[in-house]
Amino acid sequence: MASSRPAYLVEKLLKNNISKEELQELVAGIGETEMSEEYAEILEKYFNQLLLENETKKFLGKDNLD
Repeated sequence: MASSRPAYLVEKLLKNNISKEELQELVAGIGETEMSEEYAEILEKYFNQLLLENETKKFLGKDNLD
């Protein structure tokens, strides 16, 4: 579950389940200086998790798992 509005919006975006209004809110929030850091942290955490999962699959020899 998303812990903040920015996290909620990013989660919806990544699941390809975001409305037009939510996407506009997300884009506007990324442009706001005070919100940019929070969005950057959320996205960095997400992509670091993807990298970790990819490395784990490679280590286990399971490149074809999804």
